[in-house]
Amino acid sequence: MGFFSRAGQILLGAALVGVAAPSCYSAGGGTAPPPDSFYFPVGLAVSTDGAVLYAVNSDFDLQWNGGTLQSYDLARLRADAANQIANPPLGCPGSPPPGGTLLGQGCSPVTPSQSYIGDSVTIGAFATDLQLSVAPNHSTRLFAPVRGDATVTWADVEGDPNNPLKIDCGQGADGRCAASHQAGNDPNQLGNTRHVTLPGEPYGMAQSENGAYIAVTSQTTTQSSLLTTGLSTPAAPPVPPTMEFVLGGMPVGGIGIAAVPHDPDAPPPGTVGVPTGISSRCEDVGDVPPCVRPAFLETSRDAAEIDLLRLYDDDGSSLHRPFLQREGVYPITSNAVGTDSRGIVIDPTPRIACKTQCNGDPACNAACGQLAARVFFASRTPPALGIGEIGGPPPSGLGTYDPDRLVLTGNWPLPIGPSNVYLAPIIDPNGNFALRVFIVCFDASQIVVWDPDAEAVETVIDVGAGPFAMTFDPFSMTDVGEHNPAPPPPAPNQPRPYRFAYVASFTQSYVQMIDLDNSQPTAETFENVVFTLGQPTLPKGQ
Repeated sequence: MGFFSRAGQILLGAALVGVAAPSCYSAGGGTAPPPDSFYFPVGLAVSTDGAVLYAVNSDFDLQWNGGTLQSYDLARLRADAANQIANPPLGCPGSPPPGGTLLGQGCSPVTPSQSYIGDSVTIGAFATDLQLSVAPNHSTRLFAPVRGDATVTWADVEGDPNNPLKIDCGQGADGRCAASHQAGNDPNQLGNTRHVTLPGEPYGMAQSENGAYIAVTSQTTTQSSLLTTGLSTPAAPPVPPTMEFVLGGMPVGGIGIAAVPHDPDAPPPGTVGVPTGISSRCEDVGDVPPCVRPAFLETSRDAAEIDLLRLYDDDGSSLHRPFLQREGVYPITSNAVGTDSRGIVIDPTPRIACKTQCNGDPACNAACGQLAARVFFASRTPPALGIGEIGGPPPSGLGTYDPDRLVLTGNWPLPIGPSNVYLAPIIDPNGNFALRVFIVCFDASQIVVWDPDAEAVETVIDVGAGPFAMTFDPFSMTDVGEHNPAPPPPAPNQPRPYRFAYVASFTQSYVQMIDLDNSQPTAETFENVVFTLGQPTLPKGQ
């Protein structure tokens, strides 16, 4: 079995069988990882102002004594990518615009990552994801599940006005993140009242809608976990994240997980005569019933099902001890086998689009809030995009509204190895936001772009070997749902504030940028690779 296949199987959620990659390792000894280059990147995130690109590297083959968490100067990257689009290099295939596309996977000159590095810290090996906090007014914290030490490692960012690229994880002189920035491995941490630790092989994570909690899957156990983010309310100062609860009885091989978007204008399930204009989400109304509690959908590598996990924050109790409960099991019958499901996303834009016609009318907003959200997930047996919807009226049209009713409606065939799914907009020919589903196909080295309104593949983008993670320039889902115009360039010869997607090549350790602007005069490079950051590097021994 080749290294590339093994990497795809293991890191994307398969069992650790026949591979010399331990789930634990000794940190601190050996050679420090390179601070200014990628090495098996597995997670990307962009700062809220679009000025910084964050990357987490997994050190998958244990060549170094840990992975890295890095920041890159995205303002310069974006400007240089826009300049390369306007002035493409000579010798690329195709004819000059408007006759053809010059830049693409076949011609995207390599630019050294060292030119853009801002900061770098050392973390444990085998990270799997990277997310920026979604907590209101607290979107300055990064989280990364790390399999090597079974933690959610975290860092604060954007806190130094003199150095917006700085990463703070309590690192010492050796640049390694402090133990105080590793949540989940200390049963005696302050606030960990149950004295539990994160199960082995943490993999997927999702934040609750209010950004106060993180749910984490485990790819080799029958458990899922709950942590606080330390970012409870906009007014409260940040505190360290804390391990809270371990839920048992889950299918083996938890991989993807996503927070269910509960519309604040929709009524709670099973209620009659609820005043419109009042949020139905428990976290918005101080847990005053009737209300809807946060929930997550989780996929599994081994079971042909999607599970609904309910979050109980335990507010008001004398001892605050939040927990998860498995409250729904939805069999996957829309695909031939249905096992080995990976990334999952949930799209609330049908509700947002509906509300644009309401002109603020509470009854209209309440009706729109009860529309189903669209669900998309990557399935590998056979390779397909699973499609469904959550919430909405019962299929029969009878009964009460249920914001967490999941109905799987079909699938669409994909290239081999779909592994992750993302929601983000393109800029359409009129200059407006238009939602797309981006499916990362690891084995095929392709990104499939799906149009959820047309219910069809828009294009398939060839990218570098073994793509794993994506991120995008910052955008508002409200702007996307309302099909608002994308913001124009701030100055002549500058890129739009929203324009690019970023793809991490796990197999060859670099990052590529994809142009998502289909408005004139920039449409020649639309949905093509336009910039390569970092020298493509084969794994050790290849």
